[in-house]
Amino acid sequence: MKSLLVMLLVGICALGMRSPEIMQAIGIAGSAQDPAISIGSMKAAPAPGEKPMTAVEFAELSKTDPKAYEKFINSHQKKPERGEVDKLMNFLAKGKFE
Repeated sequence: MKSLLVMLLVGICALGMRSPEIMQAIGIAGSAQDPAISIGSMKAAPAPGEKPMTAVEFAELSKTDPKAYEKFINSHQKKPERGEVDKLMNFLAKGKFE
């Protein structure tokens, strides 16, 4: 049984050295080898309609709105993106895809 496991691991390593695409399909090789990803593309840009509130806007809004501080804090926070697991759980629970 041990020799079968060792042979399987050696076989996977041999395939991986011959073809990185196979290793990525299996899920062993990471996507760090992909040169298309750059640091500049990883920066989060604010959405066109959603920009953080400035201090001047906060001062003006605080004169009339008692919840201005909450709005100011919420405008500076990023909304978390829904992951694949969240989407899958929503699909399984409610039967609809987002």
